[in-house]
Amino acid sequence: MRLHFPNNEHADLLVAPGDTGIGAASDNTLVLERPGIAAHHASLHVGDRGFVLSVVDSSARVHVNARPVREKAILRLGDVVSLDTLQFILKPDRDASIRTELPPAQPTPSRSDEDAARNRTAPPKAVLRGVSGSYFGRIVALRGRLTIGRDSDCDVVLDEPEMARRHAVIENSGDRIYLRDLGSTNGTYVNGVQVRNAVLHPDDQIAFDHNRFLLEAPGLPGRDQVLIDERNAPNITQTMRAVDLPEEKPSARPAAASSRNDIWWLIGAAALIGLGIALLLLVKW
Repeated sequence: MRLHFPNNEHADLLVAPGDTGIGAASDNTLVLERPGIAAHHASLHVGDRGFVLSVVDSSARVHVNARPVREKAILRLGDVVSLDTLQFILKPDRDASIRTELPPAQPTPSRSDEDAARNRTAPPKAVLRGVSGSYFGRIVALRGRLTIGRDSDCDVVLDEPEMARRHAVIENSGDRIYLRDLGSTNGTYVNGVQVRNAVLHPDDQIAFDHNRFLLEAPGLPGRDQVLIDERNAPNITQTMRAVDLPEEKPSARPAAASSRNDIWWLIGAAALIGLGIALLLLVKW
């Protein structure tokens, strides 16, 4: 995870697992000597269960996505944290981790009225949950195509100055979910990264200005799982060099036959020795 300061108050900071102290005092991991920042303002914990922000100084002002935090808050990528007037955004380690190459858009297949009604009543396999803005606390089913923009005929209407009339569309193909830009001026933010198009994964945070949505799709692999699978996948474009094994020379005779011949040789040798001893005894007598 990386802390990004959009107004350049500090260089981007990669956050390691464990606790990161934030404040004006020199013993903090992240030192921010600015008016309004307490000596020990807050602490950010990175662990197996995610990211947790704790308010260290009870008098310090802390907000997450413009909502005040008194003690603790669970964070996710894309959240905007405000310490007094200073802001930083939680982003992935690399912006390039958000894949922006999409397959060509497919035309929406025509459906009968009966199929359309059945699709509307079937439980959705993916939803957008509003976490800030005008859709806060609301659930939007993601079936097929979902158009977002200022226009009143959009599926999700966000009447905001920064939004285009038809800003973007989110496509649910069943095994993949895509965000496609429809020619907006400002684009969209996915996990804090500004994009036009993006491949989406469960728990991604999608932000249109100050309107934020969390993608919930339990049946699809998460972004971390996809990265692990891609990292461990074999490179099928490479070929292994043939390994030359030493050739085994064929045995002159089978092992069982060789063993039997050795026994008869020993019997013959013993008979010859016995015959020689008998001849010597006869000559002596």
